[in-house]
Amino acid sequence: MENCYILRSCTYEKTRNLAVDLRFKYQNIFSTKVSGDNNIDDKRQNIIGAELLLDFNYLLEQGVSHAEINDIISLGEAAHDAIDYASQLANKGIVFINLERSNLCDVKILNRVITLNEVLSTIGVQLVVEITERNYCGRCFRIIQALTYLKSFDVKLACDDYNFIGREQGVYDVKLLLYYDYIKLEMPVGEDDVNSMNEFVEYYGTEKNIILEKIEVNEQLNNVNLNNVWGLQGFAYCKGICLPKNCRR
Repeated sequence: MENCYILRSCTYEKTRNLAVDLRFKYQNIFSTKVSGDNNIDDKRQNIIGAELLLDFNYLLEQGVSHAEINDIISLGEAAHDAIDYASQLANKGIVFINLERSNLCDVKILNRVITLNEVLSTIGVQLVVEITERNYCGRCFRIIQALTYLKSFDVKLACDDYNFIGREQGVYDVKLLLYYDYIKLEMPVGEDDVNSMNEFVEYYGTEKNIILEKIEVNEQLNNVNLNNVWGLQGFAYCKGICLPKNCRR
């Protein structure tokens, strides 16, 4: 525990009292049918969910430093505000919010997520908690404890930016199988990496919901097998839409 990122931080209270309010935007997630649609109205019909995103540009415009933004994210303030904002996306059907691994030892955040999940489920909305790729904490047993705790309350989990490059064929990632309902893959560039991604999707796509993200142009999908892909996300389909300031803050 002496190496715990949270315990070593001396800036937690400071980040909880920033003069600048956090703002959020969202990016729609589309079914794979959108890859063949050219009409904007058809794209709207293919929306299957949305991801809530911290508006970094707004913070930078307000003079918040990159170091302060890093603390806002890693020490939980962004997570608390995302929970507050999530209900604004209730019309999307499936709402993704982001948690850092460093947030997973914060019991208050975990319990607020569970409450949010229960509230949204009563109106037919599915909450998905996306565990980001940033790893401030290294290998910490509290991460597995938190994932187990969330799953015990039927909270859906997504693994963000899973590294499929170099994955050994025929070997399942046990943590993916046990904890995650969605797997998000960053759209690769090179032909070899696209082939690796296709193999990964074929391997996991029948058991997990695969989302390809950071798609800049639709042509990136020309050599991608979409048969086992659940959703598509990126600037090619949605640039991001700003949400109004949360009045409850």
